[in-house]
Order: sequence, then C-alpha cells, then structure tokens
Amino acid sequence: MDRCLSVVLHDVSPATWPACRRVMSEVRRVAQREGVALKLTLLVVPAMHGQPATPDFVRLLRRLAQHGHELALHGLTHQDDGPRASSWIDHVRRHWYTAGEGEFAALGHQEAAARIELGRRWASALGLPMRGFVAPAWLLSPSAWRAVQRAGFAYTCTLNRFMVLPGSQWLAARSVVFSTRAAWRRLASVAWNSALSWWLRPAPLLRLELHPSDADHSMVRRCWAGILAHALREGRRPVRLGDVAQELRRQRPFLHVAEGHESVG
Repeated sequence: MDRCLSVVLHDVSPATWPACRRVMSEVRRVAQREGVALKLTLLVVPAMHGQPATPDFVRLLRRLAQHGHELALHGLTHQDDGPRASSWIDHVRRHWYTAGEGEFAALGHQEAAARIELGRRWASALGLPMRGFVAPAWLLSPSAWRAVQRAGFAYTCTLNRFMVLPGSQWLAARSVVFSTRAAWRRLASVAWNSALSWWLRPAPLLRLELHPSDADHSMVRRCWAGILAHALREGRRPVRLGDVAQELRRQRPFLHVAEGHESVG
C-alpha cells in the first residue's frame, strides 16, 4: 500500500452523538484547511448500554453513509457482561483498561456469534451497510475471534493490527488512540501519542482512532488535530477501513498470517 490514513470514530450512538458531532466537525475543519476531502469510518453500536438506536438516529446514519462515510458494527451493547474475570490481569484489562466496556472480552463462541448476528440483522433490516466489525476496546476472547472470522465481514481490527477477513491475514497498523477519563490519562495520552505518531511515520497505514470525548478536552483535541494535519501535509491518502480491506485483498502475498488472535494488541 501507499501511505494511507484512516480516521475512525468509535462508540457512535444516539447518546454519544452530540460529542461525536463535535469530533467530526474538528476533523472536517482540519481536512478543509489542508484542502483534503476526508470521510470517516464510524463504529456504530446498535444498543449502547442496552438503549436501542432511535428512528431519527437511523435516518442520520443513512444520510452519513450516503455522504460517503463508512459504517461498521461496533459490538451490540458495548457493555462487558461476560463471565467474571479469571485472573487479576484479566480483571485489570476488562475493568480498568476498558471501564467495563469490552463486550466481547470473555464471551464464548455461541454468545459472541449470537450478538454479532443480532447486530448484522439490525443493520440489514434498516438498510445500513456494514462491511466490518470492530469489537469494543478491540477485546476479543479466542472464541469471539472465531465467531468474527466466520461472520462474513470484510475486516476487523485489534489495537495493533488490521485483519482481512475471512481468514487470519493481517497488516501491522498500530492505532493512535487517546484516553480522556482522567487528567493524568489525558496527559499521558498526549505525550505517548505525540511520540507514537512520529514513530509511525513510515507505516503504510496510520489509524487515528477517536472517541466521542476527544473533542471536549483542548489539550487532547490539539494533539490529535495536529497529528491529522501533519499526516495530510505529508501526503497520506485518506481511506476508510473498508477501502483498506479491498486494497489489501489484492495484495495478500504481502500480509502476515496470524496463528492465533489478539485480545488488546
């Protein structure tokens, strides 16, 4: 691949939409300033924390898709209600790292497949095209990973990889992602991502993964807006994740083959 850039917005739902709109507005402002047309991949949650999407929100999603933004399935509820953590490491990963939102972190195959199927049926019934699936917080148990592989999607992602489906072939593509839940997290995120974005300059695909709150803290907003602007000035080509999958499918000999799965990395 030539050097590409994907801007991905997580947790898109009626409850988060006002904040999502602020993120999209800032992305549009940066792209327009750089003279670039940029479309996002929007990770949609059908029933965020058990609250179903409203008809008005569905109509909004259709309009966004008609305007060129890509929709992808982002779990079903975005809530980790799986079995109790089996170790302290698992507890930290599921309840501290993700604040209890890693929906697919501990699910068995049957439950994971059922939730994915419910999400796919919801999208299909409402005329919402969704080529990809990205698990909340990128957390997938081994059984959930098998369910995703067999679900018929074109791609999925982990924190460090872009996965072409069906199968196990992947491209190394580390995410630039921020944490805003506390002041110390915001400080650490800005420092880490400023360095990480420099380190990722040679990477074929830069994934700027944004969350609804990322436009609500000036320090974080300035950091990711600067990373986005710099990537565009360097000539990175904006692409949606589905476009990445399509391009990589033609270049399979250049991909790695995964022997297992990744939970967070």
